[in-house]
Amino acid sequence: MNTTSGSGFEPVHAVGSFLYGLTVPWWITGGWAIDLAVGHRTRDHANVDVMMLERDEHALRDLTGVDIELVADGQPPGPWPAGRRLTAGPHPGPKGPGAGPPRLIVRCDDLPLPLEVSLASAVESFWVFRRGARIFTRPLADITRYWQGIPFLAPEVVLLIKAWPGPDRSGTDKDERDFEVVLPMLSVGQRSWLKDAIEQQSWLKEAIEPPPGRKEASARPRSRAEEPAAGQRLPRHRRWAADLGKP
Repeated sequence: MNTTSGSGFEPVHAVGSFLYGLTVPWWITGGWAIDLAVGHRTRDHANVDVMMLERDEHALRDLTGVDIELVADGQPPGPWPAGRRLTAGPHPGPKGPGAGPPRLIVRCDDLPLPLEVSLASAVESFWVFRRGARIFTRPLADITRYWQGIPFLAPEVVLLIKAWPGPDRSGTDKDERDFEVVLPMLSVGQRSWLKDAIEQQSWLKEAIEPPPGRKEASARPRSRAEEPAAGQRLPRHRRWAADLGKP
């Protein structure tokens, strides 16, 4: 990997220096994590996405010399009220730029690009990801990769999150491009994990959130009503699962 100052990863270096003093875990995620996995910059970026655990969001309040805005509740970016605790979701509500789980926009003179912080759930040392009825979990150590000492999210985990964008953002061409550029880099194990995750209804759901009096749904054939109409594209997660199964 090209690690010189002209590698294109200067915004990532800046984030690494900016968050170096935090005593809680964080990860570069989104398109930058895909670029780090590939080894070079593959597209332009408007910001740097960072994931933190919802139990650690308080650490951001200790940052000095920064401007932090909250995007939540379907509203435009605004102040992050003192005392307001943020959670990873789910957050049903209006669709649009401010919908979905809350996120924080961090700006300061030391950052060439804004920092967009999203929150993730965790149970002890396990990352937990929810999308509707689907719940996935994986050890935090297993989802962590490093580039020059800077932690970033494993590419298969980034793609899982992108497979179901959620109510706050629809799928974009950038997400499709990220999938295409990193797919050849995924190992057999990474492809298998991602394909299984996309196709599974839930993983370890009973252990994390036991539904009272509810039996886990069994696999069933897909009905005609669930098939796309003529001329419509398959949902992203089904297209990606099919591509992951190709040799």
